[in-house]
Amino acid sequence: MSKSIFNKQSLIFLFIIGIVILISVSLLTYMNIKDQNDDHEFIQQTFQHTALMDNIFALVNESETLRRNYFLTGDKQNVSDIRENKVVMDSLLKQLRSNSFDDISQLANADALKPMVTERFALFNDGIEVQDQKGTNLKFHKNIFDKGKILNIDIKNLLNKMKKEEYKNLEEKKEISEQGSKFAFISFLAGIGASVLILSIAFVSLIKKASGSFALENQEITREELEQIVKERTAEISQINQKLYKKVSELEAMETKLKGSAEQYRKLFEQAHDAILIFSPEDQTVIDVNRRACDLYGFKREEFIGLSLKTLSKNVKQSLENLNLTLEKGYYHNFQSVHYKKEMTEMLMEINASVFIYNNKKVILSINRDITDRILKVPI
Repeated sequence: MSKSIFNKQSLIFLFIIGIVILISVSLLTYMNIKDQNDDHEFIQQTFQHTALMDNIFALVNESETLRRNYFLTGDKQNVSDIRENKVVMDSLLKQLRSNSFDDISQLANADALKPMVTERFALFNDGIEVQDQKGTNLKFHKNIFDKGKILNIDIKNLLNKMKKEEYKNLEEKKEISEQGSKFAFISFLAGIGASVLILSIAFVSLIKKASGSFALENQEITREELEQIVKERTAEISQINQKLYKKVSELEAMETKLKGSAEQYRKLFEQAHDAILIFSPEDQTVIDVNRRACDLYGFKREEFIGLSLKTLSKNVKQSLENLNLTLEKGYYHNFQSVHYKKEMTEMLMEINASVFIYNNKKVILSINRDITDRILKVPI
C-alpha cells in the first residue's frame, strides 16, 4: 500500500486553506450581489434624476403657456397657477440639488440652474404686472418675451447637459459593473475549483488513511482467522496422515502378503506336473509357460513365449472352436486336442482351460496333460 504524502498537520492546513477560500468566495459573491443591488439603485436614481429634470423643464413650459393664456384672455386663474408652479419649482430645484451632492459637476449645474429658473419666473411676474398696468400692447412686453425665450433655451440646454452627464455616469457605472461581474464570476469559479481541489485532495488522503487503518485492522483479523484455520487444517492433515500411514502400512502388509502368495503361486506354477500355458485369446499368442510345458514341448522358455498355439495345434479349426467355448462359458474341461512338439512329434493332450485375469488382461489358462502313452496302452 502506497504511503500518503500528507501527514496530519498537512491535512489540517489543507482543510483550513480550503475553508478560507470558500469563505473568501462567499464574501466575494456577497459583495458582487451587493454591487449589483447598488447598480440597480443607481440606475433607478439616474432615471429619477432625469425624470426630475424633465419635470422642471415641463413646469417651465407649462408656466410659459399659462402666461400666454393670461396675455390673451386676462384670466386670473392662469396667474394663480403660475404662482403655484413657482412653489412646486422651488421644491423641485431643492430636490435636484440634494440629488447632486455625490457629483460635484452636477451640483454645480444644479446651482447654475436655480437662478436661471428663478429669473424666468420673475419675468413671468414682470409681464403680469406690465399687463395689469399697461395692458397687452406688445411694445410693452416685447423685451420681456425676448428675455424669456433666451432663458428658456438656456434652461433647456443646461437640463440636457445635466441629463447627458447622468447617462454618461450610468454608462461608466455599467461598464465598471460588468467588469466587476466578470472578475467576480472568474474569481468565483477559480475559488470554487481551488476549494474543491484542495478539499478533494484532503478528503482522498483521509480516505486512504482510513482505508489503510481499516485494511490493517482487517489484515489483523484475517491473520487471526488464518492462524485458526491453519491450526484446524494442521489437525485435519495430521489425522489424514495418520490414516494414510495406517493405510500404507496395510497396503505394504497386503503387498507383502500378495508377494508371498505370488511367489507361492509361481512356485506351484513352476512345479506343476502338467504343462501350463497362458495365452491371449485374441491371437492365441503364448504369454507365459511353466517348466513342465518347456520340457514337454521341447522349447526353451524364451522360444515358447510369443508362439501362437495355431503352430502347435494339428487341427486349428477345432482349436478355435474349443477357444470360443472356453470364452463363452468361462471354462472348458477335459477336452482333447493333438499338439506338436518342437520336432513335430504329435501328442494327444487332455486339456482343462479357464478364463482369468493375468497382469490386468483377460487370458486363457490352459493345463495340458500328455495322454499319448495312456491311449496307446489301452487294448484295442
